[in-house]
Amino acid sequence: MDYLLIDKNLDKLKKEITGKKQDNFIRLIEQCRLYEIEKLPSKHPPTSTTFMGMAAANLSLAYLLTEQEHYLDEAKRWIFTAVNYNSWGYRFLVDVDLSASWLLYGLGLSYDWIKEYLTAEEKKELLDKLIIQGDKIYNYGEINRGNCWSTDYFQNHNWINYTGLLTTAYAIKDDYKESYKWIETVKDNFNRVFEFMPEDGSNYEGTAYWRFSINFFLTSADLIRKFENIDYFDTDFLRNTFYFRLYQSAPNWEENINFGDVHDRRSSHSICAYYKIASEYNNGHAQWLGDLVKEKFLFREAYESKIFPGILPEAFLELIWYDSAVKSKSPNSLPLNKYFEDLGLLSMRSSWAENATHLSFKSSPAGGHKQWGISWKLDEEYGWRTRSLTHSHVDFNNFILIHNGSTLVMDEGFNRTSKAEVHNLITVDGTGCVGEKIWDEGELSDPALLDLNSKGIYNVWKNVPKDAISNVEDYSSGGGYTHIVGESSKMYYPEMELTRNARHIINSEFGYFIIFDDLRSKMEHIYTWNIHSEKFAKKLENNKYGIFNGNASLIIHTLFPENSTKNIDETIIEEIMTPQRPNDKRIISLKTLKIENSKKENNTSFVNVLVPNDLFEKDEVYINKIESDKQSGVEIQGRNHVEIFLFSIDGTINHKGEEIEGTWMSIVEDLNGKTIKKKIY
Repeated sequence: MDYLLIDKNLDKLKKEITGKKQDNFIRLIEQCRLYEIEKLPSKHPPTSTTFMGMAAANLSLAYLLTEQEHYLDEAKRWIFTAVNYNSWGYRFLVDVDLSASWLLYGLGLSYDWIKEYLTAEEKKELLDKLIIQGDKIYNYGEINRGNCWSTDYFQNHNWINYTGLLTTAYAIKDDYKESYKWIETVKDNFNRVFEFMPEDGSNYEGTAYWRFSINFFLTSADLIRKFENIDYFDTDFLRNTFYFRLYQSAPNWEENINFGDVHDRRSSHSICAYYKIASEYNNGHAQWLGDLVKEKFLFREAYESKIFPGILPEAFLELIWYDSAVKSKSPNSLPLNKYFEDLGLLSMRSSWAENATHLSFKSSPAGGHKQWGISWKLDEEYGWRTRSLTHSHVDFNNFILIHNGSTLVMDEGFNRTSKAEVHNLITVDGTGCVGEKIWDEGELSDPALLDLNSKGIYNVWKNVPKDAISNVEDYSSGGGYTHIVGESSKMYYPEMELTRNARHIINSEFGYFIIFDDLRSKMEHIYTWNIHSEKFAKKLENNKYGIFNGNASLIIHTLFPENSTKNIDETIIEEIMTPQRPNDKRIISLKTLKIENSKKENNTSFVNVLVPNDLFEKDEVYINKIESDKQSGVEIQGRNHVEIFLFSIDGTINHKGEEIEGTWMSIVEDLNGKTIKKKIY
């Protein structure tokens, strides 16, 4: 027999579960044991039913491998409980969104795997329900084409919904010829999706939605290759996407870097996805991370993650996709820095050790360069709305900093009412992104607006003009420096008349970061430099603040502007996770240090030096201002070096009588005054 995802390898699998895949098999049967004690409601529960399709698939595979009747009986209990629900879904896009598509995915696999073991009546009952639900989701996508997930090519609902439909279509194609029209539509969709996705493998929705959708990407690529002889594994996106996830891991590997909608820091691992990528590309790094999560993080990921249904129900995919022939390879030989051009996303690490310093920075158009350009082209050509950017935050020029296992500069991670002020950004006279005006029109406490928000329609990016983008102007890594500059002046309200909002992050590889913000406008403004953490900052000296959090601290030297005011504030963000689970709320507290120029100015510069330290470690970096009529700067003295950082917005720097063209210059000398390295920008 030739089965979906298994192909003709069932006999091989049966042999491997007592050998190479024994651990994976134990995971499967332990997962199936959990289902036996679960009480299933006769009516659709007031929540998502994504878990039910996965349960059916796990139990169906267990029966296929063991031929033990109790697995078949339990699979039927789950399958026909779902079949007997009048509708699939709760409150939001009933029958035509994620709950329905996850059920189509799991029950479609179950139909393919165990249909020959069902009675004629059971087979017909399941087939009829798959046809009804498949037609509903297919028709919704066609009727609303151009204004729903069916043309949101860059968003997880598109990939998940169409993969669920495709899985069922291939499962029932011999019994329902109309399913071929589903297949043709989904093939056309994924042809566009894999063309449109960024070659660097990045995902603007963040690591949590990456893991939520990646298995559907991999499944569709697997099925389309099998039946259509089209190989989407031979695309740069799929080839590179694991490294997006790898580099957006916190140094402890258990947590994530939570740009975008990442509900918590333990919602981003998928063992089966790592194993599938490892097997497709002989990728030892993916095999290594899959093994690490399975051995050390599986159950904490399961019970602390907010992703539903989570990692445990993926047991059947872990077993199928694991290839023991792939040799595990740690990331230690990989570069410490990785730049993802589409998102303007830079990941910097001091080492691959678990206590390393990690700083990530991003600056790009909403959703990334490729989405922003292609979606505008499609919308203008067809009159569509393809930018479903609810999961994209107002976080241009934002950064996150972790050291020694502690988060020192944080992102809020999940906020439907996205604003610049709750990210580590500059706000101008209290304002942020031009799109934030939408929150003056109505609040998401209005159920109609929340519904539109959940459909990706009513969000901060809805009316943002085409030219309102941020961009990485320059990135370089080498010669002892890593430097990136993001320019975001066009993201602010036009009436602010900003001409420059450039954030430079300079890492001279001595354990601290220079953050230089160059701000210019035709008008006078109060500019506010915002930095958020889990713990309140404490004033240590006039221009020195400390954030102390568990195993680490962050010393912030606030050097420019010369005349500035500092305030410490708190923001509480409370959001429901999904309209399907309205009582499941996420509450987060942002402790904020705000630095402002004391009086309104057209132009100003912020220079802050951020020094991460271990617990009880003394700050052995000594910092002094350098000021003259034409330029300003900082002298940073470490144990064995002195770094001179000079900046001048007129484009000319004078150092030791030499006129140098540039916005800033760093010179590092040893304690005897000998130049070690320098960089000019």
